[in-house]
Amino acid sequence: MKNRVKIVLIAMFAFQFIVSCCNCESSETFENHYSEVSIIAYDTSGFSVVEATENVFKNAFGLGILVGSEAIKVSSSLQFFKELGFGSALAFQCDCDENKFLYPDPLSKLVIYAIDPDTLVKTIVTENFNMRSYDDTFISVDAFFELREEWHDGFQLTLVSSDNLPDQVIFMAEVFLASGKSFTNQTATVHFISN
Repeated sequence: MKNRVKIVLIAMFAFQFIVSCCNCESSETFENHYSEVSIIAYDTSGFSVVEATENVFKNAFGLGILVGSEAIKVSSSLQFFKELGFGSALAFQCDCDENKFLYPDPLSKLVIYAIDPDTLVKTIVTENFNMRSYDDTFISVDAFFELREEWHDGFQLTLVSSDNLPDQVIFMAEVFLASGKSFTNQTATVHFISN
């Protein structure tokens, strides 16, 4: 009986040593739930990109789109071992796990509209904009969304075609989730000036 107790105690202390020698923090799993979109008009004519607050050239214009989300923690790894008083990582495997982010209702599409402030006519102008791809080339918004990494929820768009835009315009961004749900937001009136 004494030998069994010794074996159990030795096994527990050995297990505690094995589990705790890397000293990793526990990793957590989060779900990102999208809830809003913001849009900012940019003037790209200077040495740095600034928010367009007054007049801006059409050939030096861009939009910033940011989709806001709430990260909800759904699980934590190695919680069982921590409750037993053991360390938080496994020996012989000192690759600490990183936090995981899941997207149960991911982004599926981005649409840009131009609204004439006088008539309130709304026109889809997504094709007027390009985005920088992961290989540093410029591609259409739709092409970017086909290869977009799941975590990517902030976008910098550059105006590349302006023939169908009035000199005063309000831009609206609408992001669609895979479920069909969408969020919209718009800029103040943008005043374009001739080059």
